Amino acid sequence: MYSIKKASELLGIPTVTIRAWENRYQIINPIRGNGGHRLYSDADIDTLKWIKTQIDENKMKVSEAVWLLKQRSLKKPIKAVERTQVGKPYDDLIERLFGHLVDLNTFQSHEIIDLAFALYHYDDVFHHILVPVLYQMGEEWERGNVTVAQEHFSSQLVMQRITQFFRVLPIHPDLPKVLALCPEGEHHHMGLMLFSLFLRKKGVDVIYLGPNTPLSDLKLVIEQKQISVVAVSVTDHGLIEALEHWIDECRVKYPNLKFVLGGTGFQHCLSHISTYVQPDDQNSWEMWYKMDIMGAKPSFV
Repeated sequence: MYSIKKASELLGIPTVTIRAWENRYQIINPIRGNGGHRLYSDADIDTLKWIKTQIDENKMKVSEAVWLLKQRSLKKPIKAVERTQVGKPYDDLIERLFGHLVDLNTFQSHEIIDLAFALYHYDDVFHHILVPVLYQMGEEWERGNVTVAQEHFSSQLVMQRITQFFRVLPIHPDLPKVLALCPEGEHHHMGLMLFSLFLRKKGVDVIYLGPNTPLSDLKLVIEQKQISVVAVSVTDHGLIEALEHWIDECRVKYPNLKFVLGGTGFQHCLSHISTYVQPDDQNSWEMWYKMDIMGAKPSFV
């Protein structure tokens, strides 16, 4: 056990700050020794060290680091108990979350997602729980088993949870800026959201415009925000021709502007813009990131 003075020395955190974090965020729970003095365990020290690392190295605010800590939850006993109750990884959580979403149960749906973040890394939650749930919801909607209201409720709730991470992940200003969108007429943006989250984890500043975005006004955004890369997701093949024309115009005006495209709409694309298409897997995204985005320049240069 460590006194608050010793904890302060080990961590390089003032004692007043340790008390403030304890009282305001309840992230540690020291015991009281003789005379009522605080005594900190190794687990308390690890928690404080983790918070300090996020602040110093990842440039987070303390409130953002605490939020991320609670989302990740390192409570191993909970993890062990839950996993013994699950036959296959993720399946039980997917089934329970799907049921609550269909029943439009906001509170219970968030509870299941909170539990998922406590059990797994947030990347695993996104790719192995939330995305499969939304795909299942879409399939059931196509079969007529789920209403439009249920599908919209599910999409909005899940997207809300994913976009929370955009706020807490730090941005590195020396990296290129990315504009992410689905063109007008395209309403499916889960793939775009996950790709944007991949970039945000790298510290990239992503301006996320989302679905159904008109292309006509984007050149002004590219100039004003000094965009280096445009990411576009399309599932409707019928939208590709207009997108192709817009990309060609942008390449003439901004020779250094890079494009990255994704989505099922490009599966049988024979256009020259198909060279910008990336497969929907993180290994391909990593290769693209290393080869393209690290050397990207502002489009107006």
